[in-house]
Amino acid sequence: MNTSGEDLLIIGAWILGIGSVVEAIGQTQQSLTSSDLGKDLIVKGNGIEAFGNSLQAIGRTKLFNPEYQQLSQIYSIIGAWLEAAGNTANSVGISIELSGEEEEGLKIDTLGSGIQGTGAAFEAFGGYISEDSPFRSLSITGNSLISLGSFLVAIGNIFILQEHTEIGEIILLVGGWIQVIGAFVLINAITIEVESASAPVNDSGNPYSYHHYHFAHP
Repeated sequence: MNTSGEDLLIIGAWILGIGSVVEAIGQTQQSLTSSDLGKDLIVKGNGIEAFGNSLQAIGRTKLFNPEYQQLSQIYSIIGAWLEAAGNTANSVGISIELSGEEEEGLKIDTLGSGIQGTGAAFEAFGGYISEDSPFRSLSITGNSLISLGSFLVAIGNIFILQEHTEIGEIILLVGGWIQVIGAFVLINAITIEVESASAPVNDSGNPYSYHHYHFAHP
């Protein structure tokens, strides 16, 4: 089945949202018990998020239109792939922690969260430099929250590495749930974005500017 770019964006956004919830639930269990309880869910959640971000990157690539201004689209594509890479590193790092190499696993997990935060920041910046649209502010907000949450997770891990476990776990918990909020804001933004792709022309007889920019078809 040849899935369209718009479908991949929607599906990817929902998978990302589900993954962020699974990860946050796992992080809540871990933080409240100060144990490894919940880490299996964190691994699974990050894997789900990586899959969702990959679908979004593929969807953005399918919708890439070289006839129109490209920079915003390029930032979004790069950002989605960076997020997928970061989530994958998170899963690997936590799996290493569970195998008994806690310090090494934490370092990889921290790196992964930093990469994920950078990717979301790329996507937020892509939205910032894009043309105005009904979903632009939501997209910037959603990606900014995901970026903030990811960097907080990295900071929380750094505190734990410095043996400040209690404050580190609190920061991890806050960062995880901020990512959940960001993911669901992003779902709303992408839903509006995809709906804009099939919207009627404006009063001047031209397609809405951002629809034309992202989703113009031959």
